Parts: sequence; C-alpha cells; structure tokens
Amino acid sequence: MADERLRDVLRVYEAGQDQPLRRRVALKVIKPGMDTREVVSRFESERQALALMSHPNIARVFDAGASEDGRPYFVMEYVPGLPITDYCDRQRLSTSDRLALFLPVCRAVQHAHQKGIIHFR
Repeated sequence: MADERLRDVLRVYEAGQDQPLRRRVALKVIKPGMDTREVVSRFESERQALALMSHPNIARVFDAGASEDGRPYFVMEYVPGLPITDYCDRQRLSTSDRLALFLPVCRAVQHAHQKGIIHFR
C-alpha cells in the first residue's frame, strides 16, 4: 500500500538477490537529494506497514536497511507484469472479467485496512 505522495521521490529497481536465496527482487530507495525528514519518515512508515502485511496479493518485504550514504531502502518481492489497467486494455477484457480481476485487489486493500493502513493519494 504505497503512499502516493512518495511516488516522485522514490526509485524502484528490479534486482537480483544471491544470498541467502537466488531470486528477483524489487529494491525501493529514496532518490538522491530527496531524503528530507518528512520523506524519510513517510518512507519508513510505508516500509514498516508493508512488513506487517501477510496477504497473497501484497508484495512481501524481505529486507530493509540504509545505503552507504544513509538513504533508507527496502527489498521486496518482485511482481512481474503490467499495471492492471494496461493488462485489462491489452487483453480487451469485458467489464465482468475486469471486475473478477479486481476482486483480489479489493481483498488486499481490505487486509491493509484491517491492519490500520490507509492508501493515500
């Protein structure tokens, strides 16, 4: 459940993890020069909130820390694919098929809300 206010100050990279397991991961880090107290606080709140989530439709956090220059990051499950709206358009899904695809998203949001997480826009 990302805080949309962080969108312009974060970078997300696809990366490879070698230890303790080999897997593709997403590395989320604050862009250089964007690490104000407010941004770092929001980032750390998002990181902690995601770490508490345990739902099949929410990417899991595997690790967290700070870079050598002190910028916080977290490593999370890499989820390949298109944004859901692009997928629906490319597949030319009907309204009922789109709604069926959207139900798991609603369940994930409900799970986050039950954990006290609110999705900001």
